[in-house]
Parts: sequence; C-alpha cells; structure tokens
Amino acid sequence: MLAVESMHLKPDDLVLDACAAPGGKTVQIAENLTTGKVVALDIHAHKVKLIEQNAQRMQVADRIQATQLDARKVDERFADETFDKILVDAPCSGFGLLRRKPEIRYDKTWQDSQNLHRIQGAILDSVAPKVKKGGIITYSTCTILAAENDGTVQAFLARHPEFELMTTQTARAIKADRQSKTLTILPNEYNSDGFFISNLKRVR
Repeated sequence: MLAVESMHLKPDDLVLDACAAPGGKTVQIAENLTTGKVVALDIHAHKVKLIEQNAQRMQVADRIQATQLDARKVDERFADETFDKILVDAPCSGFGLLRRKPEIRYDKTWQDSQNLHRIQGAILDSVAPKVKKGGIITYSTCTILAAENDGTVQAFLARHPEFELMTTQTARAIKADRQSKTLTILPNEYNSDGFFISNLKRVR
C-alpha cells in the first residue's frame, strides 16, 4: 500500500498501473480518484478478470479499465504523454517475502534476478514516454536485491536523462532520516515483507 501512497494522487489523475494483477494496488489507486481513471494492464487474460472482479467487489469498477496487454507493448495502445502517473509494481524475484515464503530461496537463481532486471528495465523504457512532462513513474518491487531495485532505477536514469529521482515520501514519513532517495524496507525493520519504492519524475 505504501507504493500507491507515495504516488500522491490527485482526484482527476489518469493513471496507468502497468503490472496490475490481481488488482490490489489498482483498487487502492481508484479509491483516491473521483473524476480520474486507472488503466490496469496484465499480460494474462485470466488475471485481467481478477482485476475486474476485485474492482467490482470494492465498488470502484467505474474508475478502472482493465486491459490485457504486455506492459512492454504500451506503444501499441497509448499515445505519448497520456498519463499523469504510472505505477510499475514490477515482476521481481520476491526475496522480500522470505518470511512468509521461505521456499523462494530454493526456487531462484542469480541468473533469474538478472533476467528480471532486464524485464524491469524494458517495462520502464516502454512506459517512460507515456507519462506527461511533470508526471511521475513509481517503480516498486517486493524484493530486497539491489540489482532489481536501485540497480534497475540507476540503469533507467542513465538511459533517460529526461527523468530525475525524487525522494520517496509516505504519509507517516517511514525512514525519513535515510540517506537514499529510494525507500527500502527490510523484513526485520517492521516485522513485515521487504519492499522497495522509488519515484521518477519526468522533467522534460
């Protein structure tokens, strides 16, 4: 929920949730909108149905457009500078979930993480032109591996000088005294899952 909180949404924002299923963050975004809308993408048809079901259950379906589309192919469907905000809650290795899913350590390899880093970068590259100047891309994962977190963000910024890294801010100022602009939450800090959140502003 902190990822959406850090987006500082406005009621009339047009938002893209690029990797949306099953729709928890999509619903949270929609609850912050009145005249705005969130376009929620997933690559799989059955997962798009999950988004729609959650939207109906939470009574925000009028503000959600669920669409089957690979986020790396957004150029096929959306014009540049369409969205005020974009959320990329990216596919990741999930190492932040070890407390609840200890089997992850046996299922993942370093090569998996490197492959995910490339996918994450490709998604960010694809959605970057779709956010308006002055708009923000929020990039988040549920892993604690640097290659998929700050590594992905720094690689993106190197390719896209039109973006700058903002300081991630949450309502309760979590870890406000940290040195980094990105926010990494480790499982031992709050007895929670591990998570990473960054905010990238398009400045030109």
